[in-house]
Amino acid sequence: MQMNLKSANSEHILKIQNEFPAFKFDLFTAGESEFVSCIACWIEDSESLKENWNAIQNIIALLYKTEKKFARWNVYIAFFCKEKINRPLRITIENDKFTARKFVFDSCTEEQFSREKSFAIKRLNYEIFEVDLEVAKNYGSIIQYKSTPIVSNIKNYSKETIEGKLEIVKKLLLENDTNENKES
Repeated sequence: MQMNLKSANSEHILKIQNEFPAFKFDLFTAGESEFVSCIACWIEDSESLKENWNAIQNIIALLYKTEKKFARWNVYIAFFCKEKINRPLRITIENDKFTARKFVFDSCTEEQFSREKSFAIKRLNYEIFEVDLEVAKNYGSIIQYKSTPIVSNIKNYSKETIEGKLEIVKKLLLENDTNENKES
């Protein structure tokens, strides 16, 4: 069974929205009993994110938690911001695992903000499940699995010779130049 996020409603989202009226929040869930849950927060500028992300996660910790132990590790907070977020702030937020795993999506366009739910669902399904969904004419949904670059490169690592392993490592090091965590 393939899981995909879909829009959901929760009284907790309304409470979070009331705590932070300057931002917009959405809840997306996948699977039964909110097995995977993601709270999306739409923020206009990077300064607001810097000042509020920790308080937002603290409110989420108090209001929104799943009772099933196996689902506790499947809670995400995604921050969508119109402005570019500096690397140290992004790393701080995304490496903080209190309450939930976190994503920071910056430089969102006006169009992405206006289609926020559909944009968020597509982006989060890819990030969480590594799945791109496309609707094909007369055939419904097409699911394409895209493995990450590291998976592609190390799939046959254990079967390689020493020279082959060295080539794989070199290739991975070269890809570091395009890594999202690299200094901008």
